[in-house]
Amino acid sequence: MTKTKLFIVEDELILAHDLKAKLTDLGYEIMGLDTKGESAVETIAALKENNQEPDIVIMDVKLAGSMDGIEAARILTENSNCGIIFLTSLNRNDVFTKSFSLKPYAYLFKPVDIDQIRAAIEVANYQRNLEITNERIISELKTEIQHRKSAEKEKNQRLQERIRAEQKVNQLLKQKHQMELDLINRELATSSIFISQKNKIIGLIRKDLNRLLKRGKIISKKEITEVLDTIDENIKFDNDWYRIKAHFEKIHPGFFDRLREKHPQLTPTDHRLAALLRMNLATKEISHILKITAPSTEISRIRLRKKLDLPKGTNLVQFICAI
Repeated sequence: MTKTKLFIVEDELILAHDLKAKLTDLGYEIMGLDTKGESAVETIAALKENNQEPDIVIMDVKLAGSMDGIEAARILTENSNCGIIFLTSLNRNDVFTKSFSLKPYAYLFKPVDIDQIRAAIEVANYQRNLEITNERIISELKTEIQHRKSAEKEKNQRLQERIRAEQKVNQLLKQKHQMELDLINRELATSSIFISQKNKIIGLIRKDLNRLLKRGKIISKKEITEVLDTIDENIKFDNDWYRIKAHFEKIHPGFFDRLREKHPQLTPTDHRLAALLRMNLATKEISHILKITAPSTEISRIRLRKKLDLPKGTNLVQFICAI
């Protein structure tokens, strides 16, 4: 067990040496003794530089030099970790008043009782070690808190960077999705126009063949009929509609399901017209795709309005787009 290190500051040299001898016999290590406050402060400062700072300083209040024990204790308290035990023969109230702010560990009054001073040293050393331990724990806790704050700050920074990275990825994915939708829209528009043009051309060919048939050309009726049958077969809407519907459902997923759920009275033909209106196609284009006349398309629109039970003034296309 490490010995408790003491330093004695006592203006009566004989008493100081007697006290040193008795405390040494009790197992304490005496680091030095002095009769003056100035030199005691300098000696203890030198001991501290050599890591030999005393644990407890037994300080007489009345000293030989210009510096009294209370002033010397104040300097030691400010510059070292020494515990102070005051030793005095002065009036107790005066000592308490002058030294209370220094928070000494004990007050001992002359004549000195060795058992009393031993008890005071043990209590003072225990209390001093406890305070040093508490200060160390508090310092470690402060350091730990600072480390945790730094770690939390770094964690938050990484989280912010991750959020920004995810936002950038989401933005890129959104742009990619928009580009894909734009591509599908262009494909769908191209397909619709292509079907419209194809039906228009086939319609013209059919008209010409009918005209030739009426004029009685050399071409046989059977041949003309076969050509007309082929044309009629090729301009059927069903095959092209499936292709348009597949593209349409990529752009407007769930449209037909919602349409059937809200308006179960609509027929497949109504669904087709609603989809073409949702694509914002003109009446002429819808007519070519459905292989009906423009007036018939307008009639189909009127019938669809009635089935949807739309109030007067409600825009049909806007209503369908909201489904």
